[in-house]
Amino acid sequence: MICKKCSKTLNFDEAVLKQFVACPYCGSFLPKIVSPIELGTVEAELKKIVDEFGGLEIFSKENTPQFAKSLMALPSPFDVVRDKLFVASIKNVPQKLYSVLNKSAMEQQQMVNLCLDELTGFDLPEKFAKDVVSWLVKVMQMPVVVERGPVIEKIVADKIIEICYKQSSYLYKQERKQLQYRTCIIGNQEWLAENFHEEKGNNCTIGRPCSREDFGRMYDWNEAAKNIPEGWRLPLIEDFQDLAVYIKSLGYEPGTSLKSTTQWHGEAAQGLDLFGFCAYPTERNPETGESQVWFWTSSESKKDDCPYCIGLRANSNDMDFQSRSVNGFYACVRYVRNVK
Repeated sequence: MICKKCSKTLNFDEAVLKQFVACPYCGSFLPKIVSPIELGTVEAELKKIVDEFGGLEIFSKENTPQFAKSLMALPSPFDVVRDKLFVASIKNVPQKLYSVLNKSAMEQQQMVNLCLDELTGFDLPEKFAKDVVSWLVKVMQMPVVVERGPVIEKIVADKIIEICYKQSSYLYKQERKQLQYRTCIIGNQEWLAENFHEEKGNNCTIGRPCSREDFGRMYDWNEAAKNIPEGWRLPLIEDFQDLAVYIKSLGYEPGTSLKSTTQWHGEAAQGLDLFGFCAYPTERNPETGESQVWFWTSSESKKDDCPYCIGLRANSNDMDFQSRSVNGFYACVRYVRNVK
């Protein structure tokens, strides 16, 4: 198979290729050829999942992993439908629709239009987006029309953003530069959902760019510890351990769940990004060539008094814990705070 977007040849066994939702090189959606499935059959399967779970709460933020797990259990020939809905669950479309379930018809329609824009902005075909949102709104019994609306006025867009992030994610601003960062709530913790990328701190340049500009910046430990936004903290090693325990309690591996769905190279390759943490690889292991990313903590090792770093690697489904020197080693930063 050849990816139509990046023109890379995907030389994988057919069994492996069938498991791919997206191209491992560029992240674009990979269509699959199977027998056509009637829309009513898809809705029936979704309703069965909802009934087995006990209600529409399966679409909520807290139950997104369970929804994804249920989708992956759908048998062939539902693999195309399953993959479409799985991509949508990663993009948080079901929980966004769920968040306006009891809102007015106008707010529901606005959210539907927003979800369509988000999916098509994710390099997914418009028909794909309409199919996915159609299946979901019919199962949720929303009285809305699934079609691309006009450009939404700013005042309406602001209202939609407020609805989207009220329960699942918040935006915060840094006073000195008015930068905005995405965040994600996992368990009782709220994390930055992108790498910290300040360039200035205490009247000097801090950090250095990652391998790709859009991946943020990397810092030595002192820079990470001295530039913490108000109300946030540099995570303790216990914060990452609690994060891992929570993810495992839902039946998932921490590394796979936190890694991004693209850019990783190695046998285990891409992650699932089930919670929106979206950890991209920022460097290659100099010995093995394996892609990896490291995050600073504020906890010190009792062996050498050096702070711990948490690592995610391409060929591992778990987290690595290693102490690193405060001088000369650069890592990414994800500040955290407790959910209020």
